[in-house]
Amino acid sequence: MLLTLLTFTSAQAQDVFSVGPALHFNFGDKKPKVSWGVEASLWWFEDQFPVSGNLGFDRRKGSTVLYMQAQTGIGIAGISAGPYLELRKEDAPVLGLQTDYWVNYFAGLNYRVRYSGEGRQKALGVYVKAPLSYGLDDENGEEDDWDWDCD
Repeated sequence: MLLTLLTFTSAQAQDVFSVGPALHFNFGDKKPKVSWGVEASLWWFEDQFPVSGNLGFDRRKGSTVLYMQAQTGIGIAGISAGPYLELRKEDAPVLGLQTDYWVNYFAGLNYRVRYSGEGRQKALGVYVKAPLSYGLDDENGEEDDWDWDCD
């Protein structure tokens, strides 16, 4: 379904940097915990295909998670995956893989799964991101003026 949606150019976003807070309800661990964090993303297009990278942190009682991911999607839905490092107050650090599945348009919901040697941790989250367009130049040196909100 996502690949089909990617073919509709009216749903694509322009080159954008975004940053904002996130709040997650984590479950699948010993007991559910609430976490908060901040994430920044940078979006651009490679041959009409949306590409992005993000990095962020997630803080909850007793641990801090640092992560970075490659992601793709359109303005309303997407997927991302990448490594994470969980720094724990009482235990050894954990290195693993984090995946996110999200629906949004700068404010949204996501479902996150973290995989490590200790098992899986799942989370449902909400977030808001402030977009800042950086409009990369095209090959002709002209600024791309495609508008993400279609006005």
